[in-house]
Amino acid sequence: MTADLETLAAILKDHLASFRRMPHHELAARINSPLRGLDVMDGTTPGGTPYTIETNILWDDRTKRQIRVMADLSTGTRGCLLGFIPAFSPDVADEFILTPDGTFLGE
Repeated sequence: MTADLETLAAILKDHLASFRRMPHHELAARINSPLRGLDVMDGTTPGGTPYTIETNILWDDRTKRQIRVMADLSTGTRGCLLGFIPAFSPDVADEFILTPDGTFLGE
């Protein structure tokens, strides 16, 4: 079972939407949490393909208090570099930067 990239991108966009709705101070608190802004969740596509979404929240520019939220979705397929070194490349990835006044940088 494999999912098409359009379906995976839609799942990731829906996932990131919940972070986009969070206020700046809540995202900043997650950076300083014990998990250091890392959020990992597993799911299954409508077609039955299992996936993992890893979301990282970090300071993009700490002096300007801009927060970057990066997420990638992987169906778990990993390749090998030189036949033995594990290599990871997510199926889809997306990100945004939130400023303290609630605007999204570059949008």
